[in-house]
Amino acid sequence: KKQSRQSKQRDHNRLQTMKIITNTISATPLLLLPTLTYAQRRTQTDGTVHVKGACNYNNVLAAYNEAFGGSGATELASQLDNPADVPAAVATKCAGASGPGSAVAFSTVSNKGIQHDRNYFSGGTSWNDGGEQPLNVDAGRVARIATSTSAVRPIEWPDTEALPMFDGCDLRAVTCCFTGKRDNAKGPSGDPEANAEICSIDLSLNYMTNHVLKGYSVYERQETDAAYCTGFAWSSDAADVSNKFKANTLFEISMNDALMGKNYVKNAPGAPMCGCAEKMPTVTTAACTEAVEGYAFTYADKELSVSYAVAFEACSAGDLMAHYEANIGDATEIDALKDYIVGDGNCQKAQNDFIFDNFALVKGGTPPPGSNVDLSKWEPVVGKGALAYPDVGAAKFRELLDASPNKIVRRICKSCYRAYQDVYYKRHTAVPADMDLLEYFKSEWKSENNLMGTDFDLYSTYDHALSGEEYDKWRYCNYDYAEVGFPRDCGKYGYTGCQWNSFKRNGCYAWDVAFFVEKATE
Repeated sequence: KKQSRQSKQRDHNRLQTMKIITNTISATPLLLLPTLTYAQRRTQTDGTVHVKGACNYNNVLAAYNEAFGGSGATELASQLDNPADVPAAVATKCAGASGPGSAVAFSTVSNKGIQHDRNYFSGGTSWNDGGEQPLNVDAGRVARIATSTSAVRPIEWPDTEALPMFDGCDLRAVTCCFTGKRDNAKGPSGDPEANAEICSIDLSLNYMTNHVLKGYSVYERQETDAAYCTGFAWSSDAADVSNKFKANTLFEISMNDALMGKNYVKNAPGAPMCGCAEKMPTVTTAACTEAVEGYAFTYADKELSVSYAVAFEACSAGDLMAHYEANIGDATEIDALKDYIVGDGNCQKAQNDFIFDNFALVKGGTPPPGSNVDLSKWEPVVGKGALAYPDVGAAKFRELLDASPNKIVRRICKSCYRAYQDVYYKRHTAVPADMDLLEYFKSEWKSENNLMGTDFDLYSTYDHALSGEEYDKWRYCNYDYAEVGFPRDCGKYGYTGCQWNSFKRNGCYAWDVAFFVEKATE
């Protein structure tokens, strides 16, 4: 039979209605799944109130009042099924609260292996640089650890052989400094919200990660520079929450908050992104996070349960230095940490001190040469490289040596092997009138009137030079190579090359040297 025009129209309308309903129903689940911000994801606990401190009625009521706008007492009583004695009911719940769970290894946080974790904390991996997957997928495990583990189970301190930047935290403080910001889909594409200035670092402290055996960096601040530094510290008491959950706090500031929350990434050149304060760059300031012990009151299925939970919050005392002074360190430790966190406006002074300690230079000024040399006892006569000092000349040098009580000449070499950084030449015989001994030291180390064991001896310490014990004298010396100065290949036990200096040519490793003569006693 032929279908009537009206029937066809009804079928058409019914089909269109079905299509519309189908599309609407299929779209509805997507509309009901909101995209949460990081802050919402952290605070959304689906019926959970976080109580800070001990589990008692006063703390619980304060938390409920904060959560429910002043009507906490009513809500708490309702969740407890309106008992006659609410404080007693709270005490019962607290007594039955579950404690912290068993500890988990730090390696399980990323679950990507030792090399990944080392590279991440050194400023690398796709977490810092971007990769094929967006960050919320690539580092999605971080959000799961934050939700399921870090507040309720202690995380063990990292394996320090695998992550050497966390080895030797004698001051019980860790800092992280981030110099870039990334978005979810790609790597670094901007700057963090700057809160600190990075001053300097001894590169040798992190040679296993920066692959620089020895060196120093002093950071010249540019207008385009941006660095965000943060950190935490912990009590020496192993039972204190700051100590028990110190690795959790590391996870919080480095991964959960900085990486996933703020999208902060990348390290300062030559430094780890995070590490013991002693291994990190000297900075002006650092934000602070502390672990706050507490309990989670969770209401679900008309039942209130209580469990142990740690919250990670901005330090109540202020920045990291203020928190450390108020709660963590003794006087000696506080002074030591101030060498690494120097305060706003003090970067220039910290850099000057750093350069002087390592090279005896003052940035932008006239340097007294030598490192850690008491200039009231030692007179500088010449220097080069980082220890540059004007040549006093042969006549002045002879005058100083003649007046010297023990006839000792001292060489400081900051760039030499450690055993050859501080050497003492003790003269036994008179220096002939026509002999330019200063030139011998500088660039022409000769045997004429200058034989070891006859005219002089060499020592590794001043006390050894004074005592003159046979055992302490250097065993080997050679001479007479054009434009090669002190001490050519002389060595404590035998031939030792490349520790000689020259003011006429490149001096092997001895490019930063200065000579001193012991001053006459007053």
